Amino acid sequence: MASSINFRDEYLKAAKFSYPKFMPTTISIFYPVWNIYRDSLKNIVVKYPLFFNWINIPEHYSGVSGIPFTDMYRVDVFGCIWRTRIEGYIGEVVKHPLSEFSKLLEFRLPDPSVGVPTESGLPKPIVPWDEVFSGMEKAREKGLPVVAWLPHGFLFLRLIYLMGFSNLFIAMYKRDERLYRLIEMLTDYYIELIEIYRRGFSYIDVFSFGDDLGGEDRPLINPRLFAEYIGSAYRKIFSKAKSSGALIRLHTDGRVVELWNQLLDVGVDILNIQDKPNTIENIARLRGRVCIDLDINRRLLAFGSPEEVGRYIKNVVEVFRDPKGGFMLYLEFHPPAKLESIEEVAKVLQESIWLK
Repeated sequence: MASSINFRDEYLKAAKFSYPKFMPTTISIFYPVWNIYRDSLKNIVVKYPLFFNWINIPEHYSGVSGIPFTDMYRVDVFGCIWRTRIEGYIGEVVKHPLSEFSKLLEFRLPDPSVGVPTESGLPKPIVPWDEVFSGMEKAREKGLPVVAWLPHGFLFLRLIYLMGFSNLFIAMYKRDERLYRLIEMLTDYYIELIEIYRRGFSYIDVFSFGDDLGGEDRPLINPRLFAEYIGSAYRKIFSKAKSSGALIRLHTDGRVVELWNQLLDVGVDILNIQDKPNTIENIARLRGRVCIDLDINRRLLAFGSPEEVGRYIKNVVEVFRDPKGGFMLYLEFHPPAKLESIEEVAKVLQESIWLK
């Protein structure tokens, strides 16, 4: 059945509450899991293609089967120095180029005409525009949504990467004029990227953004500071993207219950949020207000038994089942996820996501 479905059409119907045939679902498998299971995992991907539309099967693996530990430093195009200790993960910023705000006078953003930057410099610091547009064209040809992506951590996290967490919030509370200037610079930069996207590709279905705004039990930034520093910039950036007719998808990890009214107000159409910190009960209150793209409990997916994982997925699907749509699923698998759990999830989804 999956081979006869135009995933793009059903994805957009779900996003617009236009009675899709099924709940669009994406399973993402991070490289360490690939390095453990290899061909056995590939067999599952081939068996359940509907859930792996954006999957990249590795061409090479790292030594023997297992978690691929490393110790690598690199510099992204914004000048942040990153350290990674497991291949396939971005790691953390260990040196912030604007840890001293006096350096702002010399700070320069990447040239938007070169391409789209990656969050951490992996797999390359910047993806050239011809490669970006080629990927979008391939998606169109495969019947997938045409997505214009901007790097994860594009604003709030980028400020942390550039300045450091404490420095950023000190500047916020002091209302440092240099912080307003930096946010304006980043906002203008992303608007330039959006304008290049629009000139370079005739029709874009979705602009996709990512910015982790939440912690385990609360937002990382309080609603007042969010409105003053982040929300206003989001509004400008999202408005430019939406003026083309595209939808706005925002991914944000952590608890954001206290922020999501503002997120909807600045123009988010598809909200990718995590079930565990936000709770299913709270998220259910968003039904009908925004298309919920539910990020399933990663700890459960990694440590739960196949039976536990399968039962949970069935329950979530039933809670959010609605013939009008407005609901999608996103699942990430990280070590030590069991191969049997991945296959059980795919099997349960194959049986339960249909709305017609």
